[in-house]
Amino acid sequence: MYELFVLGQLMDHDMAGYQLRKALVTVVGQEQTVSYGVLYPLLDRLNRAGDIVLASGAGSRSKRAATLTAQGRAHFQRLVLRPVTINKQAQLAFQIKCNFLHLLDAAGQQTVLRDFQAFSQAQLVNLAAVRAYLTDHPRMVPLDVVDALGVNELQQLRAQAQADWIAARLADLDKGANLK
Repeated sequence: MYELFVLGQLMDHDMAGYQLRKALVTVVGQEQTVSYGVLYPLLDRLNRAGDIVLASGAGSRSKRAATLTAQGRAHFQRLVLRPVTINKQAQLAFQIKCNFLHLLDAAGQQTVLRDFQAFSQAQLVNLAAVRAYLTDHPRMVPLDVVDALGVNELQQLRAQAQADWIAARLADLDKGANLK
């Protein structure tokens, strides 16, 4: 997933590792970002694979600028359009993919957004099931049930806001297709 982020960031222009990490913090937040100890080995792997070229600058504190290759561009396209594996990192993967919608044609944007939409709908169904369980089978201390229902409400509000955002992006795409 961080591989996708690096390749996507480099689609627009060359960047040093420091700049890439700063961009990642901006997109996914401080708590979801990676350390330089993870980022620089990732850049080295992408360089060895031929997806990027690392060039050292001049000076005593030289920065290695990463440049995307044609192979890296193709790799980005494959990664961004690949369905997301549903696991604890799925939300982050979708967030990263949505950061690069501008790099995709309308069909690619729809593919990513529809995949995200299915994930969001599944989240809402699961959260409704948890709420029903907490309401119908309160085998917990009553105050714990109240707190759990409050957290569930917060999760549902977040998931619904996400689903609404996706629906609006898809509607914008449909409007654009109808204008042509």
